[in-house]
Amino acid sequence: MLVSDLMTAPVHAAKPYDTVSYARNLMLKHRISRILIVDDGRALGIVTKKDIGYRLRKNDPDWRFRLIDNEPLNRVMSGDIVSLSPDSSIRDALLLMITHKISGAPVIDLGIILGILTRTDVLRSQIVRELDVPVRELMHKPVVVTSSHSSAHVVDLMKKGEGAVIVVDDGSPVGIITDTDLAFYEERPDHAGSGTASGIMRSIIPSLPETARTGDAVALMQKNACTCVIVTGETGIIGIITRDDIIREVVL
Repeated sequence: MLVSDLMTAPVHAAKPYDTVSYARNLMLKHRISRILIVDDGRALGIVTKKDIGYRLRKNDPDWRFRLIDNEPLNRVMSGDIVSLSPDSSIRDALLLMITHKISGAPVIDLGIILGILTRTDVLRSQIVRELDVPVRELMHKPVVVTSSHSSAHVVDLMKKGEGAVIVVDDGSPVGIITDTDLAFYEERPDHAGSGTASGIMRSIIPSLPETARTGDAVALMQKNACTCVIVTGETGIIGIITRDDIIREVVL
């Protein structure tokens, strides 16, 4: 299977002087995680949910007032674009993403932008459908914070590579925070921007029993448009399995 078989087209793009707010609205409207920055048909950079969400630190002046929304994208984007060839195999593309620690890349041929391939696209592939492993073998211990922990602390944890953070109160899970929640928290007015984990968490936590298999996890991720699933046992939450855990199992 080739990159061209799974890539998404057309690519949603913005101009370098469009605002972060414009990019966020595009992401929300199309349920995507990245926007390619293009000028005169040439790809200049890329902006992801993480680029936006990781700026949300309470001790930064723009946390509460979202001054970042008015910033031009050329001040936020990453100019180091890793691109894929349409003729590359899916496995080679995934190895490239893992090596560069990215979750998506534009597909470019002879300077022409043909589409974009993300790890979410790969979840729909045959190589993932053929994987049949108990989730217990791929899960890892979840990172936990309390509802009163600061947003800055959550961002610092996720910058270290955590795909999600579980929020607990009195030892019981009450929410989950992913990069989507960091980037788009203000779109949920019931979660006021308090500067704490409780202000940006989602209270719905997709979960599966420890007896489930990878196919069950992928189906639940696709149903809920999420990138991780909590694994539960007799003692409560025993682990978390992410989209990247599944993809690494396929590739490595």
